[in-house]
Amino acid sequence: MMLRQKGRGLLGSLFGFSQGERRGVLWLLPLLAIVGILLATLRRPSDLEPPAVAEEQADSVVGKLEASAPTVEEDTTAGKLFPFDPNTVTFQELCRLGFDKRTAAGIIKYRVRGKRFEIPEDFATCYGVSVEAFTRLQPYIVIGERYRARPAQYDSSAEDGSVVGGGSARSVREAELDSLFRFDPDTMSAAGFVSLGFSPAQAAVIVNYRESLGGFRSAEDFEACYVVSERKFRELLPHMVIRERADSLDRELPQLLELNGADSAALVAVHGIGEVLAGRILEYRRRLGGFARVEQLCEIRGMTERNYEWIVQQIWVDSCVIRKIDINFATPKELVQRLGEHPYASGPILRKILKQRQLKGGWSTVGEMVKEHILSEEEAARLSPYLLFRDK
Repeated sequence: MMLRQKGRGLLGSLFGFSQGERRGVLWLLPLLAIVGILLATLRRPSDLEPPAVAEEQADSVVGKLEASAPTVEEDTTAGKLFPFDPNTVTFQELCRLGFDKRTAAGIIKYRVRGKRFEIPEDFATCYGVSVEAFTRLQPYIVIGERYRARPAQYDSSAEDGSVVGGGSARSVREAELDSLFRFDPDTMSAAGFVSLGFSPAQAAVIVNYRESLGGFRSAEDFEACYVVSERKFRELLPHMVIRERADSLDRELPQLLELNGADSAALVAVHGIGEVLAGRILEYRRRLGGFARVEQLCEIRGMTERNYEWIVQQIWVDSCVIRKIDINFATPKELVQRLGEHPYASGPILRKILKQRQLKGGWSTVGEMVKEHILSEEEAARLSPYLLFRDK
C-alpha cells in the first residue's frame, strides 16, 4: 500500500502540470494543427501541372509512340482510309491515314495538352493538317458522342424561350449564337449538321438532297431542302459560308458541256447533277443511242424541275453524233438489240418492223411506216432522229 502511494507521487511529480502549463498546452495544440494542414497542402501535387511539366510529359508520351510506330515499309495498311475519331485515334492509326511520324506526333501532343475535337472542322486546326489532308479525311471523321458539340437545350414552356438549366436565363437567339460555328453546308458531314441542331434523320436528308443537287452553290439551295425550316434557316444564315467554287456559277457562266460526249466526272461537275443522276443519264443515253435534244433529260427518273432548270443552262447537245439504226439493212439480231431496249420502241413495234420488212423489203421514209400503221405519228416523231433509211 505504501509502495503504491509512493509510485503515484513519483508519477505526479514527473507528469503533473500546473494551471499555467495546462493553459499553454491548450494554445499550442491548435497551432500545431494549423502547421500540419499547411504542410500537407504544400506537399500535395497540383491538379494542374505546371506548363513545363505538362510539356515534358507530352514529349515523353510522343517519344514512346514514335519509337513504337511501324515504318511505312513495315505497315502495308498505310494510306488506306477508315472512319476515325480525332479524340481517340492512336498514333499508329494516324500513320495509317497517311500522316508522317512527326505530324502524327504533333496531333497526339496537341490532344495531350487538352485539345478536344467537337466538330470535324476542329481537326483542321491542328498544326501539320493541311487543307488537302483535311479535305481527303473529312468524310471519315466521326466525332464520338462523348466529345461531340451539342446544341443548346431550350424550355419550350418559357415565354421568353430561355435556356434550360443555369443560374441566368438567356434568350434562344443568344444561346444559339453561342452554340453555332461558321460552316459550309456544301462540305459539312451529317455529324456536323447534327451538331447544328438537326436530328440524325434530318441530317441524312440534307446530305442526300445535296448529293442529288450536285452540291449547294448558294444559301438558297440549302434553304430549299424541306427539312430546313424558315426559322432554322434564318438562325443559321449569319454563320453560313459558301466557298468561292460553290457560288462561281452565279457570277460567271462556265463553258457549256456537250451532253453526248460527257463522261461521269464531267456530268457530276454540272450544278444539279449528283453521282446517282449522272449514272442514270449515262444509262439512258446508251439506250437511246445519244440525246437528240436537251428536253429528253426530263424523261430520266429522278430529274426534278428545279434540277432541269439549272442543268439546261450549262449543257448543249450535238445530235450529229447519235448512233442511228439502219432500219432497212440491220440484221434481225441488230434490230432486236437496238430497238429491244430503246425507250421509244415497244415490243409490238419491233414485231411489226421485222414482219413488214420481210414482206416489203424496207422503207424510204418514216412517213411510210406511219401510213402502214407500224408507227403512230407520235411514235414516229420520237423515233425518227434514231432511224436511218438507206435505199432499199
